[in-house]
Amino acid sequence: MHDRIRSVLSALVCLAAIVLSSAPVNSQPASQATSPSASNAAPPEAAKGTGCNTLPTPASAGGASFVQQTGESLQHKSWQPIGGDIQFTVKSFVVIPPAASVIVCFRWKTDPKGNRDFVETRPSRLDLDSDRKQLRVTTTVPKLGTQPNDTVMALPLLPLAEVRILAIDNETRVVDVSTEIGVTHPVVALGFAIVPVVIGLFILCIAANKRLRHVGILQANWFLRVISTPSGYASLSQLQIVIWTFVVAASAVYVMSLSGELIEITSGTLVILGIAGAAGIGAKIHSESQTAAVEASAVKAAAAKNAADHAAAEKAAEAITTADPVAAARITAESASAQKDADQKATIANETRARVDALKDPPKSQVPRWSDLIVTETIRNDGTVMREVDVTRFQMLLFTLITAAFVLLSVLTNYVIPEISGGFQTLMGISNGVYLGSKVAQGSVAQ
Repeated sequence: MHDRIRSVLSALVCLAAIVLSSAPVNSQPASQATSPSASNAAPPEAAKGTGCNTLPTPASAGGASFVQQTGESLQHKSWQPIGGDIQFTVKSFVVIPPAASVIVCFRWKTDPKGNRDFVETRPSRLDLDSDRKQLRVTTTVPKLGTQPNDTVMALPLLPLAEVRILAIDNETRVVDVSTEIGVTHPVVALGFAIVPVVIGLFILCIAANKRLRHVGILQANWFLRVISTPSGYASLSQLQIVIWTFVVAASAVYVMSLSGELIEITSGTLVILGIAGAAGIGAKIHSESQTAAVEASAVKAAAAKNAADHAAAEKAAEAITTADPVAAARITAESASAQKDADQKATIANETRARVDALKDPPKSQVPRWSDLIVTETIRNDGTVMREVDVTRFQMLLFTLITAAFVLLSVLTNYVIPEISGGFQTLMGISNGVYLGSKVAQGSVAQ
């Protein structure tokens, strides 16, 4: 038994020796079994000419190019911050296969042109038109590493980056186009946007402090002084104009600081500015007409008082000259009644005149308050002042703040001034119209 096992093992050893003696001898490891020049060769993608860092395709009439587009939705077509989405439209003179692989390459643009490698990204969205010659590429601007000192700058705060888009089909570059974009800094742009707001508010504050003389208005805080009316009330219409002025100004400076170029203010924003301005003018016209109406009432009351005084004087004189005791008693009673009527008309005339004086030169006790923005003050024909919370003013204030907040958030997140929808424009128009209608119907003094 042992002899048989020993014979089998000997046969296996002999077979292994035969196999090893027939194999080729190679002393290099498998990973190094290449020609000497292969160790310095480019990566497979570069060797095949399909990667970001390959030489660009020579320009030709039958190649491809970027399409320069305009429009409100494309304000950010040539710039974006790191991490922002950007869109390119490529026009090709040859058909782009639907199965082509698209690569987007980014790197800092240096002067003189350096040899820094591109950062390769994949598109987040691809849209190929029906004739397959126009390709819309949406991608995210990647982190490009440390910015070189010789980076080309469009502005002091707007460094440029090279962008290369490749469409590859079966190892062939169907599309190979290059352009450049500005890489922006939102935090720095935000600082620039705050500057005009601070300067504007400072100018308004200085103007209010230097030019206003009314004691009551000067007792209010500086912002209420800015939006106060000559009658000493905080004006909702003026607040709306101030809000939209600074929202649009700050947004424009912010976006222009990011892009380095003038931008287009959207039509919806212009409509909102127009609505706010129209509401302010309408409120001003109503206030002037209200003052004129009270002035006319004061003149009419003074005329009535003079007529009543004249009638009372005539009755008093008639009572003195009448010899008949019965007639004298009657005339004396009529004279007393006429005098009482004259006194009442004099009181109304004095109150109406005081109201006119208060509108033109409000008393020291009339101080603008935040509550003026939603509280309406009306005057009856007898001069009585009535106050109530006006829901139309509250509606206008609420919708103004909501719309302004939407615009600011959109600018901060999307880096564009948004197009305000027609529904919101109609909403703001109705709100301002109802506000003005309420003022006219109630005879409100505050604007």
